[in-house]
Amino acid sequence: PTKMNSDGRESESIASEEDFHQEHDSAGVYGTESAGPGSTTSESASASKDEVKEIQRLIGRETRVVQRLRFVVIFAMLLVAAAVTTATFIFLANEEDSDFENSFDLYASTIIESSQFSASAIRGNCNDFAAYVTSTALLMGAEWPFVTLADFEIRASNLRQQTNAIGVIIAPTVEETQSKEWTSYVLQNGGWLGETLFNAFSPYIFFFGPPTEEGGSNVQLGGPTPYSPVWQMDPLPSYPIVNFNLESYEEGKKVSQLAFELGEGAVTNILENNDLSGVFPAVTSSSSSADEPHSTFTAPIYDILDKATRKPVALVHVFLRWNIYFSNKLPEDVRGIDLVLENTCGTTVTWELVGKDAIYKGRGDLHDEKYDSHRVTSSFDFYDDLELASDLGACLYTIHLYPSSALEDEYKTNMPAILTVLVGCVFLFMIVAFVAYDGFQKKRNTKVVVNAARSNQLLTSLFPNNIRDRLLEPDDSKKARNSKSPFLNNNKGQLRSFLDGDYEDRREPERPIADLFLGTTIMFADVTGFTAWSSEREPSQVFMLLETLFSALDVLAKKRRVFKVETVGDCYVAVAGLPEPRADHAVVMARFARDSLHTVQDLVKRLESSLGPDTGELGVRIGLHSGVVTAGVLRGDRARFQLFGDTVNTTARIESTGERNRIHTSKETAELLTKGGKGHWLRPRNHLVQAKGKGELETFWLEINDRNGPVSTTSGSDGTDIWGDAEVTDNKTDRLIDWQVDVFTRLLKQVVARRNVVKESSSLRNVAEEVLLWEAKKGTTPLSEVKEIITLPEFDASASRVEEDPENIDLGDDVMQQLRSFISTLALMYRKNGFHNFEHACHVTMSVTKLLSRIVMPSDLNYAEGSSVSSAERQSDSGSNDTNLKRNIASTLHDHTYGINSDPLTHLSLVFSALIHDVDHTGVPNATLIKENNALASMYNQKSVAEQNSIDLAWQLLEESQFQDLRKCICATEPEYIRFRQLVVQAVLATDIADKELKKLRDDRWNSAFSQVLREEKPIDTVNRKATIVIEHLIQASDVAHTMQHWHVYRKWNECFFRECYQAFQEGRADTDPSLNWYKGEVAFFDFYIIPLAKKLKRCGVFGVSSDEYLNYAIKNRQEWQDRGQEVVEEMVNAIIKEKDTALEQINEDTKELASS
Repeated sequence: PTKMNSDGRESESIASEEDFHQEHDSAGVYGTESAGPGSTTSESASASKDEVKEIQRLIGRETRVVQRLRFVVIFAMLLVAAAVTTATFIFLANEEDSDFENSFDLYASTIIESSQFSASAIRGNCNDFAAYVTSTALLMGAEWPFVTLADFEIRASNLRQQTNAIGVIIAPTVEETQSKEWTSYVLQNGGWLGETLFNAFSPYIFFFGPPTEEGGSNVQLGGPTPYSPVWQMDPLPSYPIVNFNLESYEEGKKVSQLAFELGEGAVTNILENNDLSGVFPAVTSSSSSADEPHSTFTAPIYDILDKATRKPVALVHVFLRWNIYFSNKLPEDVRGIDLVLENTCGTTVTWELVGKDAIYKGRGDLHDEKYDSHRVTSSFDFYDDLELASDLGACLYTIHLYPSSALEDEYKTNMPAILTVLVGCVFLFMIVAFVAYDGFQKKRNTKVVVNAARSNQLLTSLFPNNIRDRLLEPDDSKKARNSKSPFLNNNKGQLRSFLDGDYEDRREPERPIADLFLGTTIMFADVTGFTAWSSEREPSQVFMLLETLFSALDVLAKKRRVFKVETVGDCYVAVAGLPEPRADHAVVMARFARDSLHTVQDLVKRLESSLGPDTGELGVRIGLHSGVVTAGVLRGDRARFQLFGDTVNTTARIESTGERNRIHTSKETAELLTKGGKGHWLRPRNHLVQAKGKGELETFWLEINDRNGPVSTTSGSDGTDIWGDAEVTDNKTDRLIDWQVDVFTRLLKQVVARRNVVKESSSLRNVAEEVLLWEAKKGTTPLSEVKEIITLPEFDASASRVEEDPENIDLGDDVMQQLRSFISTLALMYRKNGFHNFEHACHVTMSVTKLLSRIVMPSDLNYAEGSSVSSAERQSDSGSNDTNLKRNIASTLHDHTYGINSDPLTHLSLVFSALIHDVDHTGVPNATLIKENNALASMYNQKSVAEQNSIDLAWQLLEESQFQDLRKCICATEPEYIRFRQLVVQAVLATDIADKELKKLRDDRWNSAFSQVLREEKPIDTVNRKATIVIEHLIQASDVAHTMQHWHVYRKWNECFFRECYQAFQEGRADTDPSLNWYKGEVAFFDFYIIPLAKKLKRCGVFGVSSDEYLNYAIKNRQEWQDRGQEVVEEMVNAIIKEKDTALEQINEDTKELASS
């Protein structure tokens, strides 16, 4: 079919998204689909007659009995009205009380859960930090107390972020006999303080009191022994307290002794006016009072990790401000909850929670006793063994929450009285209407018979009023109207929907439903980065993104009275000024564009926790243009409401020449905005825009600074908020952690669902007495655990038939908290490298999940080849055959994927491997670590150093007691534990592609598994051999997935890796400038690794269409790199040089400014 442009030329219909912008040039047409089909005139007439007869029959049934009962009904309605109004008032009043109590309970539950999580995080992270210090000291080979951590500032800063602490101090234990040696060590190693503080502190162990009357410091040497001098601290102190003996501080001495006796961290009593907390800049510069309550959490540091033989050698003190842990617990507009914190040491303090703030009220229980019955109490547990901690005199904390009159007043309204009056009025109206009904009955019946038949035909779909009037008008009027100009029927205000209009018995054709609109503003909004982003995702995720974004924009459009025309691909098209003409169409569309921009920016960040990395980096490019358009309905199959004219084409050009997350407007729109008094919203673009087919255009940026935001940016199609009270964090790492938690949660539920129906022969491990397999293998390395064949579970027909829906599995709060804590800790264990970082680990995880989701599904299998499912079974609708069919499909799928598809634990192992595979990566290859004689290289026998280190660190973290529930959820039985460990080791070590010897072994295993030569082994061993090598290649492909995705994705990660290598060269850890061989190296990498790897994915036949997708992208990227690679390398080098020069200039400017001051 063809369409007519405004200038009379013909053009073909839009066929695909690729032709979309090309279609703008020729046709300038956009449309929406019809609401429903039409019907013929003869069918309408017949239906009308039947409906008339039915209505007349129903009217004839009315009897005199109904008339006699009229007065009885009126009296009954009066009684009911009195009863209902009274009940309404009582019910609504009780509902307000109930709402108040429920809201308080909800807020209290949220506060308690958050507080308990905070306590757990403080305890776990501080004890982990102490263990890290011990591990680092062991790796350094240093003896206590003479230990100084090189990366203390980074690690302590991370700890402060995790615990919301204001400061961290390490205080080693110094015996009196070591004091002179310690003094010498301090003088030699105090450079980390900076020159000013280093010169100011005393090298001798001291404790201090208040200033003397002469203005000097009351410094006293010595103090109780053994000494516990302040050593490394973060942030740097406001005044020098290095070597301050914490043993001279009574509360510090008490908590130190308690921590040593417990063998874990302990917390002090609630303190005020503590000199130690005041040394941190975060306190001295804080806007809050320095007298607010605070405490110190102290964890012991031991010489070794072995609990049986370890000795305490130091303490880590973490300074906590209590108000931080009670802030940001309530919505902004909620006020009036009293929080009372008391401990077993006899201290009680009170805060009032007002919105995001926790306002300190003072010491003692200061809540309103009126609300004692509403009290909600919970413990604030810092100890694993509360009974032991209590026996040793520890301060155990308890939280009490009470509502206040301010909170209750928010729920007390006049609504019960108002609604009661309204209900009474409704009943009164009903009685009056009932009385009047009898008098108007005869007149009304005549109209009902005539109109009901016609109106019923219009209920099947939505019609505009002008089309409805056309259908209902008499035939004579139709003829008179058709004899006149088609433009006399100019009811623009009702042109919202349309009718197919293909009537068989029409004697002459109806006029088209179309009109000319002189004043409109059109918006094109295109999602930027979408093409590259979608290349990394499953189809369902792509549609989830677009549906969420466009549904939110639909809600905004309705509220702004903007007409949505259609969506084409990732482009949203809307218009203001039609169907209802309005003079302020440009202003309305500008505000709608602003709301759309903010909505998309908010939603992509929210969606990152469910759609994975880089979702938050998506943006929107918006273009606006104003002018004349022709709008109407092209009737027929899939009739559409469409816009025609040059205004549409120009809008497309304005959008395509815009920039990400900016609103680009034409001169015409800018003039209308200026005329409407909104000229301050505009900023002229610096240069003219060259638009295809339009020449040079003068354009403007629309910058509406006020961001009150749209009424709702998260409403679903049903009008409900799809995100609830969830907050959006600007921290990308936090969003990535949320996404990882979501991925692991789904996989853990699948593992548990399968475990519930599969009974393994081994009994459950006794977690309390377990001997960890990894601990039992001390002296060995992960590389020694690599297997030729990993045995996967055989197919279980009963499991495929009765397995519970994983979505119904409840993992429990403990598992979820431990899962989040585990992933968060792993994120902190990743170094800030350019490429080998936590974000890249998430990218690898995403590729693994995509490949696992694309493992051949039953619909992809060719039942005619190698399938045991017969045609009769496939076509049968009987219950028995349907069950057998499902079982046969599951069995065939298991064999076709070598058992990978059938084992949820295998999926979990691969995703776990992707998450941990670069933990603690140093940013240089294994060859460099070996060349530098790194301690890790010796530990791992010069083989796969980084990979083995990552496995050991992650596994050691998983085996810690704080993750006991998570560990049991992953592996409840010993066979599961062994298989999980084997799969993780096999997968992570497969990512070492630089070791030629290991690569050759893997290539040999591939050839052995997929060669045509028959092997003398059991069939199950052959299947498991193929499964093992496919798993290795899956993780390898995921590790370099960026090379087999969209060019923009490849460019991003290629530059990250280049920067990491270039930094190593600048630091002297690489002999050769990577830019010299980067171009040729990438070409060779594609030719000899990436493309062969993609072909292997296709050859194994497991991954369905994804294998073709990966291979096609690899070939395209290779060609693109060959054409543009040298230019890209030059751009990357120039960018690094420019950044370095800018940094040097900034340093020089700062130096000059400091010198002048």
